[in-house]
Amino acid sequence: MATAKLWFKKKHDIILMDWREGEILTELMIDKSYYNTLDIEGFSRMMSSPSYCYKFYWLEAIVQLMSANRTEATYDEIINKMIVNAWFPVREYHIHLSGIYGEGEVKDNLEKAVSRLFKLTHLPGNADEIQIVNKLNEFSEDKELHFYKTELTKNVPYKALSGFANKGTEKISLDSSAGRMIAYYNRLSETEILLPYTFNDGKSLKKGVTFNDGWIQMIQDNAVPILGWIKYEKVKWLQNNNPEVPGIVYKLTQEDKKHGNWKM
Repeated sequence: MATAKLWFKKKHDIILMDWREGEILTELMIDKSYYNTLDIEGFSRMMSSPSYCYKFYWLEAIVQLMSANRTEATYDEIINKMIVNAWFPVREYHIHLSGIYGEGEVKDNLEKAVSRLFKLTHLPGNADEIQIVNKLNEFSEDKELHFYKTELTKNVPYKALSGFANKGTEKISLDSSAGRMIAYYNRLSETEILLPYTFNDGKSLKKGVTFNDGWIQMIQDNAVPILGWIKYEKVKWLQNNNPEVPGIVYKLTQEDKKHGNWKM
């Protein structure tokens, strides 16, 4: 089997790991200047303690958008990116993003959104981003698809920032309402700790985030290893939730499939 090289977090550093043999190949040290201006430790906790897989896909979409020089994005655009990224493993290999309930019901709203779009369009598992986004726009008024997308906005946008919370002078309960948490993070970023993104006005899928310049630069300078680290965490989660599916590391993208030579 081919060797997969993935990134993972250890303390504040991200280390390249040989998936097959467990050998550390090299160590990525984010430039010291970023530690002086950005809360790298808080960033390293953005995928901590996930309840559902969409937390990984949220951060992955954010990183990809920042890497593409985007300075802001609506929830709708971010979630569409998440659906694009989840399409191949869900449709090609029927991987469950967060497992299923005992009666066979899918748990994860991102997976439900993928499945709903497939029912509406019958796009193939190897559909590309343009095809998927075009269909998402075409069926944007579908009530069931809209419901699943809206559900994804209720927690993950602000809960992904919990690693930055309560480090400044103002303290807040992480069980506070979404509105209070969003207002808190906007104040925190403006006054004490620059966050990767802050929240704009708007409702439901039209609400959005603004990416902060310092973080955009850091992400662009380190996009490859950061996306690799996200992939590593995602693989661990998905493999644990799909023990019957071998080699998930080779089944997340069409490029992974080519490298792994896995067959359905």
